[in-house]
Amino acid sequence: MEMSAAENDEHDGDMSMYAAAHDLEPQEAKLIAELREVVFDGQYEQVHQRVRDVITSLRLTDNSELSRAERARKGYDQLRAVVAELGPSSDIAADLPTLFALFDWSATAATDLCPALSGHFTLSVGAIQKLGTGTALQREYLRLLDDASHVGVFLLTELGYGSNVPEMETEAVWDDSEKCFLLSTPRGAACKFMPNVAANVPRVTVVAARLKVHGQDEGVFPFIVPLRTEAGLISGAEVVPLPITGGPPMDNAMIRFDGVRLPYDAWLSGGKARIAADGTFSCEIVNRRSRFHHAIEQLQAGRIAVSSAAVAAARAGLWIAVRYAEQRRTFGGPMMIERDNVSRDLVSCAARIYAATAMGNMVRRSFASESTPSQDNTLLAMLAKPLLSSTALTVLQACRERCGTQGLFLVNRFPDYLGITQGAITAEGENQVMRVAAGRMLKAYEVHAPARYTPTLVQEWWNTLLNARENALREGTSDISAAGPGSRAMNLADATAARLAADALRAQAESAASGAREILSALATIYTLEHIRANATWFVSHGHLTAERAAELETTLAEQYQATAEHLPALVAAFAIPREAIGSPIASDDYIGAWLDFAGWQ
Repeated sequence: MEMSAAENDEHDGDMSMYAAAHDLEPQEAKLIAELREVVFDGQYEQVHQRVRDVITSLRLTDNSELSRAERARKGYDQLRAVVAELGPSSDIAADLPTLFALFDWSATAATDLCPALSGHFTLSVGAIQKLGTGTALQREYLRLLDDASHVGVFLLTELGYGSNVPEMETEAVWDDSEKCFLLSTPRGAACKFMPNVAANVPRVTVVAARLKVHGQDEGVFPFIVPLRTEAGLISGAEVVPLPITGGPPMDNAMIRFDGVRLPYDAWLSGGKARIAADGTFSCEIVNRRSRFHHAIEQLQAGRIAVSSAAVAAARAGLWIAVRYAEQRRTFGGPMMIERDNVSRDLVSCAARIYAATAMGNMVRRSFASESTPSQDNTLLAMLAKPLLSSTALTVLQACRERCGTQGLFLVNRFPDYLGITQGAITAEGENQVMRVAAGRMLKAYEVHAPARYTPTLVQEWWNTLLNARENALREGTSDISAAGPGSRAMNLADATAARLAADALRAQAESAASGAREILSALATIYTLEHIRANATWFVSHGHLTAERAAELETTLAEQYQATAEHLPALVAAFAIPREAIGSPIASDDYIGAWLDFAGWQ
């Protein structure tokens, strides 16, 4: 990112103040600032800092002594506090940079808030904004959602139907005499399953239901349903709380409907379908299965938001692990971070998380651009969500293990971070289903992932191997690891996503300021080589990885691990984690003193 001379002078002045405030050498502070520009895609001061400050002002407390119901309730209180500070829900949902930042910082410092975000902003407010027709009724529902006095939730999954949306059975039957829809659950398998609506909190929900007009099945559409008002549950709806899950605190429930009356304007047709005064149904989209896909295509931002939030949680987990490793003394005297087996794991985690962050930033830019075709964004979200969330899980588990028993305490955050990430893996399309669908999309349609990045620096042999594998799998070259068409599609999606992540990190490395460039290039090399090693069977069997190159791969990895280890503190300092809001004893400046303070022993 280029800066004018005046901006450079101001930037250097800011860095001097930052260095003094954090007891850092000016050069180290400058490096941290350069890395932070990469992590936050140049939007830290403009967007992220404000959102971070709002989140840290929520007077967050240790959740250890609270029940899960209390924590879920606290999440709704936090949602209202956030929209009071950042603006009405409608504005936040329409402002993607702010929305994405809200997901990130909630995952980092307000984990109880996370479960409410996607349903409220992207799948309820966003659905009404993008699929509504601006009627008075729809504007009234948006008004109720704006201050979060009513919480938005999306009811999609049914007990008998998950990702196979076109087969779901919840019905919205058009009553031509009353000019309204009757929402019903025809049998047990059709009850809505898992939405967080058990708590007695006012809700404006969006329900996916099969539209039937004069007995004709017209496909699945979304409908606005004010499930709970201040007076309680609406007539014709029944809600039963589900057992406690092992993830983040949510008031999950089973829901069924029995003739709930919905006015015409509750139908979110996306402007593509209508029912005339004489009861005649018409739709611009002929294929019934495609009608809901058109609607859901408008709501893809939620997928990248929840998976990027998992990456933000993993960044925080890595920050905690590095800070702890800097203080924890091991046998014989060395600090944990000085042990090569520990630093190797942490550097590997840094490479993965910087690559996932770079890919997330690339996809977010695509979503923020009005020129990107919606079908391309759909594909990007389907490729990014599995890679981002699975990477976050791998990193968090590794960091949790390096922290030993300390990583098991809620106050040290890892259980909540892991819970958020497990939720992201399943939410808005389970990862394996996403991988299969993305692979098939890559093969069957005229849709392509972004063009491969052409580096301006030296092109090492290993960078070409990711392209080679992606090309071979796309062209249908024998895939020896595939058990059938589904796994072949997954392998193609995985190869494409890994190439995108590597390209994104290499591109950010080459555009970074000089101090950060070499470190980021090393992380990109580590990420690429680890991916090749994980798929060595394929590369060897296809003649891309000889014994000599395999040896060079291992030697290069060892060198890069060692060279990058000294930069771990700067790499995690760039995440701008608010230490006071995290409250983790092992992330404090003196973890032993923090625990002794907890015990009242000093």
